[in-house]
Amino acid sequence: MSEPRNLAGGGQMFDIESPMAIELRRIMIRLSRQLDFDRKRALMITSAQRGEGKSLFSLHFSLVLAYHLAKRVLLVDADVRRPVQHGVFDVELSPGFANALVGEVAIGKAVKQTKVKNLDFLPAGRIEGNPSRLFGENRVRRLVEQLHGTYDIVLLDSPPVVPVSDPLHYIDAVDGCLYMVMAGQTPRDVSKRGVDILRSAGGNILGVIANNLGEVMPYYYDQKYYGYESSKKARKA
Repeated sequence: MSEPRNLAGGGQMFDIESPMAIELRRIMIRLSRQLDFDRKRALMITSAQRGEGKSLFSLHFSLVLAYHLAKRVLLVDADVRRPVQHGVFDVELSPGFANALVGEVAIGKAVKQTKVKNLDFLPAGRIEGNPSRLFGENRVRRLVEQLHGTYDIVLLDSPPVVPVSDPLHYIDAVDGCLYMVMAGQTPRDVSKRGVDILRSAGGNILGVIANNLGEVMPYYYDQKYYGYESSKKARKA
């Protein structure tokens, strides 16, 4: 996916009728058949490792949802170790998600309005010490429940699942997750390892997004992608 222009100037972020936006709309339509978007929903976007395009996908997908659905959408930069979204929106990193989790700031003071209708943004925030201490006591689930008082759809741009355990704390807070892979680049065993980690923690994998960097398009697959389902059946046989 190409890098979007900075949102601070209020310009159009990307062409809503571009091939990429059309693919994203197809993903939205397929998801709407799995999830009733007339109810409050939360989704996590993750990947096995860094560099698979999850943050750009999260950003562009939040734009498509905000544009096409008559819903209030919040994009959360939930990757507190390597946050990037605040740079796109040209806002301060802190206060944000991390600070709200530990009660250092009221959530309403951390959320930022954007230039895009129906879309708000919560930066990652910053705290001292090990980020792992943020996630105990169902804090993420309680925070998402609080956000649903204002927002219809909450998107968590999550860290990758193989290098860190943070995303496993998000599973109980979301209705499901979208799993990114870089087509033609992510090793199959690494992708499968990420899926196994999510499944072992009870994660609901709604689908796999194959980010085809050469074509600048994401492609959506169900859980049969990469042979996950066939491998599971083989183990049962």
